[in-house]
Amino acid sequence: MDWSRAKTILIWAFLFLDLFLGYQVYVTRFSHWQSPEAVQADRWDIEMYLNQQNISLEAEVPQETPAMTYLNAEYAGINAITLQEIPGIRVTMEKMALAARLDPPLPIRGQFTPGDLLRQLGPRMLHADQYTADLYQSSQGRLLYWQTYKKLPLFVAPLEIYLEDGAVLGYRQTYLHLRSQGASRQVISPYTAIRSLVDKRIIQPGERIESVRLGYYGSYDADVQVLAPVWRVIHDGKQHFVNAFTGALERPLVTSKP
Repeated sequence: MDWSRAKTILIWAFLFLDLFLGYQVYVTRFSHWQSPEAVQADRWDIEMYLNQQNISLEAEVPQETPAMTYLNAEYAGINAITLQEIPGIRVTMEKMALAARLDPPLPIRGQFTPGDLLRQLGPRMLHADQYTADLYQSSQGRLLYWQTYKKLPLFVAPLEIYLEDGAVLGYRQTYLHLRSQGASRQVISPYTAIRSLVDKRIIQPGERIESVRLGYYGSYDADVQVLAPVWRVIHDGKQHFVNAFTGALERPLVTSKP
C-alpha cells in the first residue's frame, strides 16, 4: 500500500469535510437571520394585512430579533429559612412557589410605579432584582411580575404582589434556576408571529392586539423543564404564545397533578 498517497487522500477528505461542516453552520445561522430592512418590510406587510382583516394593532411591537437559546429551568425552591429570620413576614412553601404574608402589611405612600414597589419590598424578598413588571396582566389588587433571563421575562415564573387599602399584604413567588441549552439562533420577527395567529383564525376580525412581548415559555409546571423563546401576543384580553424559532403555536400551560 502506498501510505504517502493514502495520507494525502485522508488529508483532502478531512479538508472537504471541514468545508462542508462550515457551510452547514453558515446556512443554519443565516437561514434564520433577518435584517432590520426585512423586519421593516414585515411590519408594512402585516399592517396592510391587519387593516384588511379589520384587526387593530395597538401594541408597541419590538423591532429586535435577537439570537436566543432554549433554557433548562429547574425549580429548586427559595430559602424560606432566610426569609423567616426577617421580622414581620410569615412564609408558607407551596408546590412550585413560596407564599409570604407581611405582618403588619407594608404601607404604600404616595404615587408609585411597579418598579418602586418592588424596590420597597426588596428587603422582605429574595431575588427581587430579577423580576420585571407585567402591566398588561396586573389589576387593582394584584401586581404581576416575571422572573427574567438576560432582561427577558419567563412566562412560567410569576411574582404576584397583593395590595389592599394602600398597603402590601404579601406576595407569591416562583423562582427558577436557569442555564442555556444548545446553540443560539435568531428568532423570527414578531410580525411573523402575529401573521401566524391571524392565519390560524386565533386572532379574529374586529379584535385588538394589545401587547407583543418576547420571552420564554414552557408547557408544564414540572420541577425540571425546557423553556423555548416565544412571542407572547395579547389580543382582546386573551394571550397566546408563538414559538420564536419555529412559528408554531405553543399549547397552554399544563399543570401537573399533585
